[in-house]
Amino acid sequence: MKPNKFLFLLLLIFFLFPFLGSFVFAEERGLEVEYPEIGEEKITEKVTLPEYVAYIFRLSLIIAAVAAFVVLTYGGIRYLLSFNNPEAMKDARNWISAGIIGLLIILASYLILTTISPEIVTPELKPIEALTGIYLINGEGEKKYIPQSMNGISFEAVSLEFRNTEDELYSVFVCSKEVFDGENSEEIKNEGRGSTFPVSNVKSIYFLWNRPGVYLYAKENYGTPPPPRPFQASAGYLGDFDNRTKSIRINDVEDRFSYLAISFSDIDFEGENGIGVAIKDSSNLNSVKDNISSIDVSGVIPINEAPADGGEVIFYDDIDCVKKEHSESIKAGSSPGGSSFSQLNQFGKSINFSWPVLSFEIKGNCWVIFNTKNDFSGRTEIFKKDGCYPTLKGTYIYHPHPDIKREPKTAVVLYTPDYKD
Repeated sequence: MKPNKFLFLLLLIFFLFPFLGSFVFAEERGLEVEYPEIGEEKITEKVTLPEYVAYIFRLSLIIAAVAAFVVLTYGGIRYLLSFNNPEAMKDARNWISAGIIGLLIILASYLILTTISPEIVTPELKPIEALTGIYLINGEGEKKYIPQSMNGISFEAVSLEFRNTEDELYSVFVCSKEVFDGENSEEIKNEGRGSTFPVSNVKSIYFLWNRPGVYLYAKENYGTPPPPRPFQASAGYLGDFDNRTKSIRINDVEDRFSYLAISFSDIDFEGENGIGVAIKDSSNLNSVKDNISSIDVSGVIPINEAPADGGEVIFYDDIDCVKKEHSESIKAGSSPGGSSFSQLNQFGKSINFSWPVLSFEIKGNCWVIFNTKNDFSGRTEIFKKDGCYPTLKGTYIYHPHPDIKREPKTAVVLYTPDYKD
C-alpha cells in the first residue's frame, strides 16, 4: 500500500469511526460485542447513547494514533534495512513522513476541537425524552418507559411520570397482579405532561386514552375501579359488562359530530321498559340503569343544523309506504315538523302518532327511533338503513292482536353526517 493511500485511510478511520457500529442497545438482549475498557469507561448493556458516542470518539483517537505509530515504526525499520538502496530509502522516508503527518493531524485536530468546544471531544447528548406513555421511576431515579398497557412488569417503581397531556391520556390504572385485574386496580388521573405520582408494587398497568367515544362505568359519577368500557360503535351485547353500567361519559369528536348513546335493557337493542340516553355533559339512564345489556352508539349533529337536503323520514298509515289517509314527514334542517324530545335535546325531532303507522321510508342520512309509549317508557326499536320499510307488523314494536295491541306511539328522527349502516 502506498503511503499516501495509507494516510487517506488513516484520516478516514479517524473521522468516520465514531459513526460505525450499532447505536441500539436492548437491555434484555445484552451486548453482542465485548468492548475494550478505556480508562474507567466501559460499555455495558445499560450504557446511554451519549456515553456510547463519547466512548467511540475516544476509541477512534486511540486507534488512529496507534495506526500512525505503526506506520512510523514500519518506515523506520525499512529505512534501517535499505542500506545503500536509494529507492528503498526514499520509500521508507515516505512512510516515516506519512506517520509523522498522521500524528500531527490527530494532535492538531484534537487541539482545535478542544479549543473550539470541549463538548465536541466529549459529547454530552441529552437522552431523548418520550412524548407519549409514562415513565416508571425506581428509588435510584432510573426510569423504565411504558408506552401502553402492559402485564408482567418486574421494575420496582416508587413513582410514575406522565408523558402525555391529559387531553391525550386520561388516566392509568395500576395493579399489583401480573395479569391486569380491573377490579383490583387503582386509577391515577393525568394532571399534565411531567406530572408525577407515588406508586408501589406495580405489576401490570392499563392505559385509559382520552379518545372520542362512549365510556361505560360500573360506578356512579364515573367512579372506578374497574376501568370504564369504551365504545366507538354499537354493541348488541356487553359481555362481562352486562347489567353493570351506572354512569356514562361521552367524548365527542370536536367540530365534527357528537356521540349519542342509547342503552337497552336487553341484548340486540331491545327492552320492555324504555331506553337510556346519553350525550356529552348529559346522561339520563331512566329505568334501564343497572340493567343495560346493549348499546347503540351513533355520531349525530343537531337535526336543525343539518343540511336541508340531508334526508327525511316519511310515516304512512298503510303498508308498502303508501298513504291511505295519513302521512307525515320529518326532514333534516330547519324545516317545520316534529318537536324537541327532551331526552335527546336539540339532536332529534319527535312526533306522536294519533293514527296507526304501518310503514315508513328513510331517505338520506336520517334515521328513526320508535317507541310504543308517548313518554318513551315502552318498547323501542331503531331503524337506520335508508329505503322503504313496507310493514311494521311482526316487528318488535308492533303486534296487532287485541289482547296485546302493541304499536308505535312516538318516534324521534335524528341525523348522522355521512352515515351509512
